[in-house]
Amino acid sequence: MLPFLMLSQMLTAFGFTHAIGALLGPLMQRWFRLPGNAGLAIAVGMCGGFPAGADAVSRLFQDRQITAKQAVVLAAASHFANPMMIILVVGAAFLHQPAAGYFLLMVHWISGWIAAILATRLLPAPGNQKDRVGSKAVQADKSSLDSQPASSTSRSSAPHHATFKRRSVWSDMMIAAREAHRRDGRGFGKLLGDTVSQAVQTLMMTGGYMIGFAVFIRLVSLYLTPGSSAALWPAFFELHLGTYHLSQTSLTPALLMSLLAAVLGWGGLCSHLQVSAVLKTTGPSSKSMLYFAGVRLTHGLIAFFISLFLWMPFSRYSTEVWTTLQTNAEQDLSTPFGWLLIHSPGNTYTINTVWSVFPAACMGLALLLAVMVSLSGLTFWFNRRFSR
Repeated sequence: MLPFLMLSQMLTAFGFTHAIGALLGPLMQRWFRLPGNAGLAIAVGMCGGFPAGADAVSRLFQDRQITAKQAVVLAAASHFANPMMIILVVGAAFLHQPAAGYFLLMVHWISGWIAAILATRLLPAPGNQKDRVGSKAVQADKSSLDSQPASSTSRSSAPHHATFKRRSVWSDMMIAAREAHRRDGRGFGKLLGDTVSQAVQTLMMTGGYMIGFAVFIRLVSLYLTPGSSAALWPAFFELHLGTYHLSQTSLTPALLMSLLAAVLGWGGLCSHLQVSAVLKTTGPSSKSMLYFAGVRLTHGLIAFFISLFLWMPFSRYSTEVWTTLQTNAEQDLSTPFGWLLIHSPGNTYTINTVWSVFPAACMGLALLLAVMVSLSGLTFWFNRRFSR
């Protein structure tokens, strides 16, 4: 998680979120009802996992790019499990089927987008005192603009409208990035030091939650419900332990993959509390966390049914596909995307240093953002095409 925690903070400080928001605006506003700046948080969450996604949401809120209400919605939309955890830990180590890890990752991403889109339309987003204060401030600004003389307003708006017509999207992106970086004001050395310290604090918090919940699950399983299934409480409370205990059960492959996808979508109560701790600056209320849990439950149910219907046709061709993929992986591990091509469990290929992950993390995030920008352009064309 460390590379994505650092990348999200540094990109926000350099104004990258403001710049990419101009391109992701149609996609985020049309499907998620969020500002375009929120697109980076979703991409970081998909690439780095839920602590990195929640941290990116917190940075956007502190930079006043989103409101507290939008922060809750965006935190639920950017809550994804770490791709390396799904591919390496669940697929390769637990199931001894790396192809199953890729299948679970695709289902996890697709069902997460569907759940977020449905939640913004069906589930009522919770209000917040900070949102009411912010709306009053916006109304005050509007009233102050209305009180200005008409002549001064016309003089100031005409040149701005003219320059707005002449500027392209790329120039708007550069201007927004420069203004955001100027407001931040930190040099690269100061920014790097702050980013490392804050990222390490987030990692320590995540590890502490996992250790505490591991002990709690053990006590509950031994003394409260000694005769229940070994995977019941871990699946509800903690993601890693839940997927491990499920992988040790003797269920049919289709049901096992569906339950694993559901647990990954739910994320565990431990991850929910981690997100709440990261978002403490937004002051999440109990209603906000209920909304968040509702989106997570929707994500788990959608992932369950998608896996239930798609696992059988996927498993028919997974052996052939994985044999080809593994052969190519042995030849291309030196490429920037070599970390995505995982060896079988019997091999000993590992990444020994954190810094070697940074190029792959940058390219993986850039690839995902390129896909999202393409979808945003397609959405913009679709809106213009059918709004005539």
